[in-house]
Amino acid sequence: MNGNAVATLQHVPLFHNMPSQFLRHIAQVAICKRFRAGDVLCSKGEASSTLFVLLRGQVMVVGVDDEGREVLLNLLKPGDFFGELSLIDGRPRSADVVALTEGEVLLVRRSDFIALLERMPHLVWQIMQAMAKRIRETDELVMRMAWLNAQERVAWALLEFADAKGKLPSWLNVNILAKRCGLARETASRIVSQWQKESILQRTREGFVLLKPHKLQAMLKAKTYNDGWM
Repeated sequence: MNGNAVATLQHVPLFHNMPSQFLRHIAQVAICKRFRAGDVLCSKGEASSTLFVLLRGQVMVVGVDDEGREVLLNLLKPGDFFGELSLIDGRPRSADVVALTEGEVLLVRRSDFIALLERMPHLVWQIMQAMAKRIRETDELVMRMAWLNAQERVAWALLEFADAKGKLPSWLNVNILAKRCGLARETASRIVSQWQKESILQRTREGFVLLKPHKLQAMLKAKTYNDGWM
């Protein structure tokens, strides 16, 4: 890593409150790797003993079944980490991780990270908290897949991705939207096209913009009242 490595690591939540000598050690043993949008950072089924800490950019965690169907399980931002499951149990990767933007990731070998855990046991607690958060998010995703129809899934995803002004990330396309909703691309495309005609959604040069979020919120609110869920 470069000369500002310690300062960079201090901004990673996983390493908060870590003494500077440990941060310097990580900076010495870790590898910094840049990536471009579309790069596959790790693949399901591959053997690995490396922890990845995202320093810049955004990536998506994608689950793939035996028939090649994909579901976007999670979005990760700077400060998040992945690869901890293989680090703990030694089993192959459980999902693909694909870059949505250009960025930079820190690679920490298992032996180096285990040594840190032995000296800094509070790291175990931070990892457990992060894993608990992801389990809760996965539970919510499973419930969404089970109880929401196709339109409701797309509504949920668009509201999830949109900022306060209704702007959606520039990397969001129909293919990624379909993966997040567990739908065939054709199904997601048909819903998006219909909502564009109804001026609920608009496509611009910078990406999609949600013009009438209240319409989608009302759709999901009706689901709450009718089915007693969410």
